[in-house]
Amino acid sequence: MKIAHIVRRFTFSEWGGTESVVWNIAKQQKIQGLTPEIICTAALDKSGIEVVDGITIKRFPYFYPYFPMPAKDKLALDKKGGNPFAPQLLKELADNNYDVFHIHAGGRVANYAIRLAEKLAVPTIMSLHGGSCAIPEQEMALMLKPLKYKFSYGGIIDRICRARKTPESCADALLALSREEVEKLQKLYPDKKVELFPNGILHRELPAAGDFRKKYNISEKAKLLLCISRIDYQKNQKILLNLLKKDENAHLLLIGPVTAEWYFEELLREAEKDDIKDRLTIIPGLQPDSIELLQALKTAYCFFLPSRHEPFGIAALEALDAELPLIASAVGGLRDFLTDGGNSLLFEDNNIASLLEAYSKLDSVREKIIAGGKATAAEYNWQNIAEKLTEIYRELLK
Repeated sequence: MKIAHIVRRFTFSEWGGTESVVWNIAKQQKIQGLTPEIICTAALDKSGIEVVDGITIKRFPYFYPYFPMPAKDKLALDKKGGNPFAPQLLKELADNNYDVFHIHAGGRVANYAIRLAEKLAVPTIMSLHGGSCAIPEQEMALMLKPLKYKFSYGGIIDRICRARKTPESCADALLALSREEVEKLQKLYPDKKVELFPNGILHRELPAAGDFRKKYNISEKAKLLLCISRIDYQKNQKILLNLLKKDENAHLLLIGPVTAEWYFEELLREAEKDDIKDRLTIIPGLQPDSIELLQALKTAYCFFLPSRHEPFGIAALEALDAELPLIASAVGGLRDFLTDGGNSLLFEDNNIASLLEAYSKLDSVREKIIAGGKATAAEYNWQNIAEKLTEIYRELLK
């Protein structure tokens, strides 16, 4: 079985949840004896073919149908929210006899791929990684900010190509990350096959922390508060600065690619204003298999995921697997596998008082939630998830 994993972007330099899911599924499918390929635009990377661990990644030229399109706005759309045209990507799909189109994107990439699949009689399955039915209005407005005051000619091309329907309404099956989204999709598309399909993790043994703290000028005595996620308004790292104001022994470490430059700068300004910048360390992105990423998990006191909106939350599972106590916001897909006081501590979305209250409880329940978290992490295994996915493919192919 030859599978096209169709993604808006896929780059090892700016890793995120979607990339992690696609990559781990592809690796498991390779072990199963299937032939997965990753087909994407060249956003944040370069056009061409790359083979990594025996998996072929094909990246194609693309453009955003807006005028003007300065480099800074194009970069912002590449990082988040872009809705590009990629004609050569479609030609690749048409010419290579794929058995299944597995779409991990929305917008035009998904819409045009599904229209092509209908002509080729290829089944389509669509994973909604971004929680398309559950994105808050404020976040959507911020994501589309680079398009303000621009002339859009994309609709003209869409009309000519008769690609005006939502891709979710046309795909053969939809995979959602949370129960909340499954319920919304079932109401929107009552005749559609909708599956709850959570993400997974691979267990990783953590190395010794070594001189990680010394390298990044973090005191060995400090309580290291760790957050690994994109530096982005959705992830809401700014609320964690309140912990540094409350606990003088704490040091905050943020690791992740910057997907909203203005938010990153705002974060730094606020830390400087509150005179806590010397206890804030930001590492803007490490490779997912980086030894330093594992060392950070090893040396941390606890892990935070304060997201405003979170379709699933792989970072939370990875923290549980690393036996780190987790404090997270009670939003989205996180509520499906996290229980307050059982395997984590939860706080109300964007509520400083609730965050500080959860942090104050940590020492009293630390061992309990670590044990609960370890048991939870063991339930989410990529091998089992990939096998279930292959069964869905086979069902569609019938």
